[in-house]
Amino acid sequence: MSNSNRVSARREEEIAFLAMEQVLGVDIRLADAGAGDKKPDGEWTDPATGSRCIVEVTGPTETNLLRSWAEAKRSGRPQHESGCMPVRWGELAQVCSEILAEQWAVENIAKLVAEPAGQRHLFLFARGERYGDYFKRLSDVFEDGVREPVQNLVMPTGIDCVWFRGRAQALSSEARTLNLARFDLAQGGWERHVVSIQESMLPAPAASIADDKRPAGSRDPKRRT
Repeated sequence: MSNSNRVSARREEEIAFLAMEQVLGVDIRLADAGAGDKKPDGEWTDPATGSRCIVEVTGPTETNLLRSWAEAKRSGRPQHESGCMPVRWGELAQVCSEILAEQWAVENIAKLVAEPAGQRHLFLFARGERYGDYFKRLSDVFEDGVREPVQNLVMPTGIDCVWFRGRAQALSSEARTLNLARFDLAQGGWERHVVSIQESMLPAPAASIADDKRPAGSRDPKRRT
């Protein structure tokens, strides 16, 4: 789908941009407006070096899951997901490496590497528990520390930072917290962050999947062009 007429990000992109802005202290612009989907999603200027930085916001295609959610919405049933996940305890770094080697990830990494930039970031969403369980385990922090040890990633060539969107928890109907795991090559390891996202700053959810519960005109997403 062409992004040529957009001035604001799609919902998943906006969640990623707002989270990254809080962690990095930057202002992210919509990089692909007017350029189509061959360009990365966001860009900003590194305040320390003045160099251009870019990010692609993506995730695995879960066609069957999204179809089931749309069918649930049309029939008035609650959305749900069933099934069990292989635990692979203590192998989170290996799981992440396998995810980054999947075709959808390789294609998005190639898009980033093709662009001139001082930093290239990949922000990953998980749709469904097939990946979501791993991302939650990466980002959750417990009272006694991280639940399981995670080895460092072997990063794809040309990528500086990979973000994993973890657990989201509602604070109210207006705000939620979002757990993030981030592997930063320059810092040499994992970082975990918790950010707050205001619902009024986000675009409405996809109409095919969920009704917008907010009053008309009450959303004010950032114009990013």
